[in-house]
Amino acid sequence: MKLRIAKFVRQVRLAARHAGLLMHSFVLLAAVRIALYTTTYHRIAKYVRVDNLGPEGRRPVYLIVWAIEHASRMVPRANCLTRALVLQYLLGRNGHGSIIRVGVAQSDVAVFEAHAWVLYEGGVIMGGTAEEISRYTPIVDLAADIR
Repeated sequence: MKLRIAKFVRQVRLAARHAGLLMHSFVLLAAVRIALYTTTYHRIAKYVRVDNLGPEGRRPVYLIVWAIEHASRMVPRANCLTRALVLQYLLGRNGHGSIIRVGVAQSDVAVFEAHAWVLYEGGVIMGGTAEEISRYTPIVDLAADIR
């Protein structure tokens, strides 16, 4: 019980310290989610693509991932593509290049599934574990400008 309370207190302190990043993540997630519902990916990509990376290292990668994971819980239907687009945008604005990889798989009931995950320095930082992702066949990489 004490461990749970300590973890909760750490989360509250982290959220309070980084409230601006959480709010920014929430607004971006909501905007991208609405845009994906109302328009095409290509139109959205023009706005979220970061051609010139921002100043390097303003915010650490783990903190940006944390903010998006937590803010996405409050945005209905913030799917993997929504989270990946916002993560890539925020990473780029903070000087970190990344790749969104989109893959497809066929489920047990012959239904087509697609999934997006984010790669940073060769590793998956959002979108699932290596085991979960291994069932998808990559079809496209969407890269931000990488230094």
